[in-house]
Amino acid sequence: MLVIAMLVGIRAHAEPARDVMRAAVNLSDLETGRLLLRAGRLEHAHAFLEQTEPDSEEERIERLFLLGSIELRLGMPKKAAERFAAILALRPGLTRVRLELARAYHLAGLDDRARDSLRLSLADELPSSVEAAVEAFLDRIDAGRRTSVSFAVNVLPETRYPERESVLIGGVPFRLDEDARASSGTGLFLSGGASFTPRLRGPLRGVFAASAAAKVYERSSWNETTASGEVGVARLLDRGSVSGGVRLGRVWTGGDPERTTLGPWARIGWRPSNSTHLDVALNADRRRHDTTGARDGWRLAASPRLVYAGGTRSSFAIEPVIEKVSARGRHHASQLWGLGARVSRGLKKGLDVTLGASVHVKRHGGTDPLFGTRRVDRNHQVSVRLLYRSVRLLGFAPYFGYSLERNRSTIPIREYRTQGVVAGISRAL
Repeated sequence: MLVIAMLVGIRAHAEPARDVMRAAVNLSDLETGRLLLRAGRLEHAHAFLEQTEPDSEEERIERLFLLGSIELRLGMPKKAAERFAAILALRPGLTRVRLELARAYHLAGLDDRARDSLRLSLADELPSSVEAAVEAFLDRIDAGRRTSVSFAVNVLPETRYPERESVLIGGVPFRLDEDARASSGTGLFLSGGASFTPRLRGPLRGVFAASAAAKVYERSSWNETTASGEVGVARLLDRGSVSGGVRLGRVWTGGDPERTTLGPWARIGWRPSNSTHLDVALNADRRRHDTTGARDGWRLAASPRLVYAGGTRSSFAIEPVIEKVSARGRHHASQLWGLGARVSRGLKKGLDVTLGASVHVKRHGGTDPLFGTRRVDRNHQVSVRLLYRSVRLLGFAPYFGYSLERNRSTIPIREYRTQGVVAGISRAL
């Protein structure tokens, strides 16, 4: 008690109190902070730890954890979440900290982020009692979730290369014009969305969502804007959910209206194990084009995704895709098969690395009237992304990426190579 009495005036005299304490009982700054916390003097402990300068990474982590714990008890969950996130930027494998981060997010009303943190924690080997508590927490979040909002901003420097400078049409060579030659541009990619899932009855939820995305370049012909809205119903399951409804979409290309889409959708989310998550998206939409009626028809698509988390520091995802497009003009109809894979690894000092690769084959239904052959495209893409979790601004972390794409086609003017760099910010932890 003598120690606590000596620290009553610590907010106003932090530095002298630290010197007196070291001389009297030889306590470190962190030990003094722990004593104040155990004595229930939360504000004094917080003021003291805020001025403490750690001598090592271990001390820095402990200081952040103590500050986050105090801020939770003082009713400052958003500030506490920043402390725990800073720890995970240094040591992503600290499961206890990730669980505290999920609790802070939940108390701050950020249930989507709380859910992500809990799912990552389940990938570790938790004691059975803790695992059951985490799954119960996830169920409560899913049962009570109402709204979700997202927003992203990316800068997209991009260079496009045609695979050839001339083509043969009817046996006659034609030279591509300047617009079809190699060109570069820096664009801005903006995306955002919001959803509302009110409780209907028992495990049933309503689904109301809207989203939009835009790529904007100085070269207006590269611009693309999409907007969509959906309504539906979802049913919560023990280890996942199933939902379905109707979606309406609109697409603009180069600033001009291109097509309208309308049709049903369905989604299934399932956790077969603590480390594995399966999502399946099914879509069927009727497409109506503004300028080319021959392209009107139905698009059917299935996009499953299987994610395996090897602990809190690494994950592997595989993403096959199947798509069938019908059209009035047979050469506009197509079938697509593809497979993508992504590997992510959390490194030291808050650096995450993600490597991705994909291959797609798209076969059109009829002979191209201009080139006299059926169009078949083979597309390959590779990418790398670096996320710096240890560098944060208002809770956001910067990331940088590079991608390379090559498309080979039986139609010469459809062959190209594209390379691009992306830079943006993310709240991913």
